[in-house]
Amino acid sequence: MHELAHEFTSRKISPWGGIKFFHGTYVRSGFREMLQKSPLPSPGSNRGYNPVDLVEGFLCSVVLGSKRLTHTGMLRTDEVVKEIFGWSKGMADQSTFSRFFKKHSIDLNDRIFPEVMRNFYKNIELDRMTIDIDSTVITRYGEQENAKVGYNPQKRGRRSHHPILAFCDELAMVVNAWMRTGDSVSTTDATQFIDELFSIIPTERIGLMRFDAGFYSQNIMEKLESQTNPVHYIIRAKMTSGIVETIQQIKDWYANDDVSEKAQYGVAYYKASGWNSARKMIVVRIPKSQQSDTPVLFEEMAEYGKYEYKAFITNVEFSASVIHGLYNKRANAENRIKELKYDYGIEGFALTEFGAMEAAFRYVMLAYNIMQLFKIKVMLTQKGTMLSTIKFQCIAIGSYVVSNGRKRILKLAAHGKQRHFLQHFFSNIEVLKPPFQFSNA
Repeated sequence: MHELAHEFTSRKISPWGGIKFFHGTYVRSGFREMLQKSPLPSPGSNRGYNPVDLVEGFLCSVVLGSKRLTHTGMLRTDEVVKEIFGWSKGMADQSTFSRFFKKHSIDLNDRIFPEVMRNFYKNIELDRMTIDIDSTVITRYGEQENAKVGYNPQKRGRRSHHPILAFCDELAMVVNAWMRTGDSVSTTDATQFIDELFSIIPTERIGLMRFDAGFYSQNIMEKLESQTNPVHYIIRAKMTSGIVETIQQIKDWYANDDVSEKAQYGVAYYKASGWNSARKMIVVRIPKSQQSDTPVLFEEMAEYGKYEYKAFITNVEFSASVIHGLYNKRANAENRIKELKYDYGIEGFALTEFGAMEAAFRYVMLAYNIMQLFKIKVMLTQKGTMLSTIKFQCIAIGSYVVSNGRKRILKLAAHGKQRHFLQHFFSNIEVLKPPFQFSNA
């Protein structure tokens, strides 16, 4: 039987030496400077933690896999991470984080996060952005404020929250995010959310906005159309009786397989009750794989029943098949929400007070954007690379700190090809600085 003897060492070793890449991207992105200028809640005494250090500790723990405030304790004794970030007091404990987040109200959150995002996106050079608005459900199991019974397809009857998020598709980054009560529907506070979005990214920088059927609303369409620079949009329509009747009146259909096999397209102008004017409607229909033999009373309904239909309201002057293809790319937003849930823990951090919970939720978005910037500009990899993969490749690296005269040096356990792989990242971080150029291609 093979036995390996063991001994203890007092050398301060960290399994997370690669967090230096996150730190470098965070600092060079300008987020640290933005947070230093933000109205973050101050400590209650002179011996308290620097609020920026607290935010950095939280961002760091999120990237390393924390899903609850108790998980931040994994870094309490990590002197290497403390030295990388330059924290005077190290990583805070759960109670310190809890007190810090409790000082956040909804009003304070609205003062901190839009301004931080606004300054970040000012440093993004991108001709026109495609913005996707989406919502999700976060099931709650405790006594969190504003957790209410509402739409929850996975856990029917359970209390939940219903956040709304906006993503920039070209960057795979979050632009804005609000936590909302569990009884909210998709359109609840949506126009106010869009107003804040436009304060972050001016309308002249937005090329297109996309919404699913949950946001099918006259108020939202009027909001987009009434801007000084009207915003182009595609909204999937709900199949109301008026929509169905208009579809049945379409006589000219043309086939195009570019987006979906056997797809046929039609165009109509639809005016719902309460609308001031008709809007362009793109309809796509695809033959059903199984046809029903049940007789119907009206011939037009028999024809309608042969196809699966989707309808989109839009002010975009492209062909119907191109508009269909543009809308389908909106599915990326759903994948990003899944990543935020599974890798970044937005379903966790279920603090009791609503303002505190929303603050944690919105700080997670900062961590997400920093990692997206790292992926694209430092790793030079695909936007879809998961955080779990990045941690395996270049964050979970054994490390320790040594002194060389007055200089402190981080020693990373890497050799051969891995050493060259990581040195490439350090070289990219050294030249990383705003403004950041991105392509629409």
